[in-house]
Amino acid sequence: MTSIMKPMRVSRDRFAAHRQGILAAAGRLFRARGVEGVSVAEVMREAGMTHGGFYGHYASKTELAASACRHALAEGAAHWRRRAARARAEGADPVAAIAAAYLSMRHVNTPEQGCAIPSLAAEAARTGAPLRAALSDGVRELLAALAAELPGDSEAAKQDAALGLMAAMVGGLVLARASDDPVLAERTLAAARRVVARAREPAGKETRTC
Repeated sequence: MTSIMKPMRVSRDRFAAHRQGILAAAGRLFRARGVEGVSVAEVMREAGMTHGGFYGHYASKTELAASACRHALAEGAAHWRRRAARARAEGADPVAAIAAAYLSMRHVNTPEQGCAIPSLAAEAARTGAPLRAALSDGVRELLAALAAELPGDSEAAKQDAALGLMAAMVGGLVLARASDDPVLAERTLAAARRVVARAREPAGKETRTC
């Protein structure tokens, strides 16, 4: 029994590792160039596998794109939670820590390593259900991670506040990436960070002008 089961277990482990490799490769390429700009053959080459092995894991590139998007955004939400936890441990504002990393030139310059929303949102709106559903699920995960760090009288109020902050962050990043002027890109990121900071100020706080 043991001698029969062991090879089967190794095979399942290898299959899972290959699938993870395909997801990671697809996530990098799709975030860098968009789903339409990447072929299945390129994904498999990036993953170190042959084109023919793809269909043992996914029925189509559409299915892969949805899975890769969902996977990337789930990883992003986990990253936000870890960053928030580190900030709390250091006595810093968790939301400010998340925004500082998100609205950074490093994030502007490395889309393949960053958030999938700025890279894939417009494409999801065009291409329809699978990618759109995956992106919406990922947005909900990110919202939950952000809302957990916000004060509020209700979960709905915290979710609304998180949605406003995320809109400012994603919009700032998209505009910064679209700019061909590094100075303007930096100013755009700084402006978005200020929007986030102002949204975090207690209601009724007065701004000193002198």
